[in-house]
Amino acid sequence: SNRSYNTINALAFAALILLIINPNQLFNPGFQLSFSAVLSIVIIYPKIKSLLYSFSINKYIKGILLFMGVSLAAQIGTLPFTLLYFNKLSVISLFANLIVIPLIGIIVGVGIFALVVSTIWPWLAVIYASANDFFSYLLFEFVSFTGALDFSFIPIYKFSLIDGIIFYILISFSFYYWKFLKSFHIKLIFMILISVNFYLFISFDDFPLLPDSKLSVVTIDIGQGDAFLLKFPNKQTALIDAGNATPYFDNGKNVISPLLKRFGIEKIDYAFVSHVDSDHYKGFYSLISEGTIEKIIKPQIDSTLEKDILFEDFIRESTVEMEYYSKSVMNIGGVQLYILSDTTDYDYNSLNVNDKSGIIKLVHGNNEILFVGDAGVKTEKLLIDDYGEFLQADILKAGHHGSKTSSSEKFLDYVKPKATLISAGVVNKFKHPSKEIVKRFNERNIVMHRTDKEGAIILVSDGEMFNKIEWKKR
Repeated sequence: SNRSYNTINALAFAALILLIINPNQLFNPGFQLSFSAVLSIVIIYPKIKSLLYSFSINKYIKGILLFMGVSLAAQIGTLPFTLLYFNKLSVISLFANLIVIPLIGIIVGVGIFALVVSTIWPWLAVIYASANDFFSYLLFEFVSFTGALDFSFIPIYKFSLIDGIIFYILISFSFYYWKFLKSFHIKLIFMILISVNFYLFISFDDFPLLPDSKLSVVTIDIGQGDAFLLKFPNKQTALIDAGNATPYFDNGKNVISPLLKRFGIEKIDYAFVSHVDSDHYKGFYSLISEGTIEKIIKPQIDSTLEKDILFEDFIRESTVEMEYYSKSVMNIGGVQLYILSDTTDYDYNSLNVNDKSGIIKLVHGNNEILFVGDAGVKTEKLLIDDYGEFLQADILKAGHHGSKTSSSEKFLDYVKPKATLISAGVVNKFKHPSKEIVKRFNERNIVMHRTDKEGAIILVSDGEMFNKIEWKKR
């Protein structure tokens, strides 16, 4: 017991030093996972070890189970953080770690040896380094294979911080009272009761962020780009843009898809591509591949843009229905979507890619939102000429992420927004939204909702007024 106590003290001291150097480490997932894993191994593994030694088991099987016990202890301790950050409960990790952990040990050992001998026998170090490349290749291939199996994990999308606190309280309660339970049957009943209570307690804070029978508008925080989720009163859905996708990060796969699952949304009935700029359309690739998108509506194809041709080829190879913007009205669950882009107009077709952005006015009772993509002042002038006072809306999706190329004085005179939605990355290289536009909105008392300041923004309308959902507090 003295060793365990000293280990916990040492762990606490190490955490304290790191936090003195950088207090923000406390909110770093790596810090949380590392320390919770080590702490749980120190506290929980001895109990697992004691339990295994109470049974008469073959020594080789016992050795394997003890090795798995270390992984199990770490997994128990890190479970809340894993579910919060990754929304996955690993099923295969206990078995996969029988290969992964020894292999990592070999890679680290061989790597250190190669570094040491490199100063004496470089040729020998090269041989060992080459061997380490092979071991690393095996490790990544094995992890990729096991992680891609259909049964490798269970998706869990409604695990909250409160659920994590409840988990730790019940785990602590269980381990404290376990030693007082003598009979196997009593222990079994005790664990069943703990499990039932855990399930009941974590259900208390489960509530729909997007209520049924109302219109919900979510400005998704995808960094520098656009992505807006609409849930209509009849439970149908639409997605206006889907952010960017690069070899390093795919907003469709890594942000939008998990968010849809968190909201219990399986399909996007209508996907609107405002225009073919990477920060607006590339996230659709993975969503289409996953079978999430039912129908895509986009600007007319621009045969001078290879990326547009490739995107349409990709859509046609899928089962997704596609059509182009045209002046029309869509009625979805009592909400009207007015498509204001006139793709037959000569002036429209002479515009650049940004100015050809699909323009959508959403009307729900007395509430109105105007989505303008990256449209600039040229398009704004055409819209004023064609629609005039009809452009008026409670909320304006700021053109081009709040760039000074959009949201002209004259355009704002016609729209008369009370609030604006600005989707922009934190400290982005384009410096969106521009100081000039921020000043312009402030002078007109237009409330700014910014993803770079607030994260995701959820607005809910009953047809009379929009209410902002303070989802972080919930």
